[in-house]
Amino acid sequence: MLSAGTVRNLTAGKCLFDEDGAPTGLHAVLSGELHIIGLSADGNAITMGIIRPGDWTGFLTCLDNLPHFYSGIARADTRTFSLRQADVTRIFERDVATFRLLLMPELTVSRKLRRFLLDDFGRPLAQRVAARLSDLGRSPYQFPVGPVVPLRNFSQEELAMSVVATRPRINKILRDFAAKGMIELGYGQITVIDLPALERFARDD
Repeated sequence: MLSAGTVRNLTAGKCLFDEDGAPTGLHAVLSGELHIIGLSADGNAITMGIIRPGDWTGFLTCLDNLPHFYSGIARADTRTFSLRQADVTRIFERDVATFRLLLMPELTVSRKLRRFLLDDFGRPLAQRVAARLSDLGRSPYQFPVGPVVPLRNFSQEELAMSVVATRPRINKILRDFAAKGMIELGYGQITVIDLPALERFARDD
C-alpha cells in the first residue's frame, strides 16, 4: 500500500471526489477533515459522514466499481493518502481474508444506515438530533460505540439538513441540550459533554 499510494494536499472546499464521478480508489485522511456530502432531490447538500485522520473512504466504489454515490469535500486544509482503483483490486482481492478488510467497513455503514432509517428517523425531531450528534462525532466505521469528538466545520444549517428540519428548530433543540449539560456550543463547534445522557435521550421511548 505504501509503495502504491500517493499523498495529496487539499485546500478547504476542494473535492477529493465528486458525486456521480468515476471511481477514484481508496482514500485515507492523514490530517484535516473530509465531509461526505450527498445531494437530495431538491438540491440540498446533506452531510452523510465525516472522515477524520485515521479513517478511510471509497470502499463502496472499490467494491462495485460504480460511480461515487456522494462527494468528498475538504472542510479544512486536508492531507490524504490514496490508492488507485487498480491497486486496490490487486492488493485486496488476493484472497478472501484480505477482501474482508475492504468489505467490512462498508457493511458497518450499511448497518448504521439501516438503524437511522428504521429506528432513528421515526422518532421525534429532538431525539433524531441527539442520535445524529453522537453518530457524526464518531468514525463512520465504528458501530455502535466509539469515542465522540467535537463537531467542527459543521453548521447548524447542515445539521438541520441531515435530519430534515429548519435551522430555527435545530437552534432551539441545541440550546435545550446545552441547558441540560449534554452538549456545549462554541463558535463553529458542537462538543458532546455528557454522551451517556445524550444517547439515553436519543433512545428513550
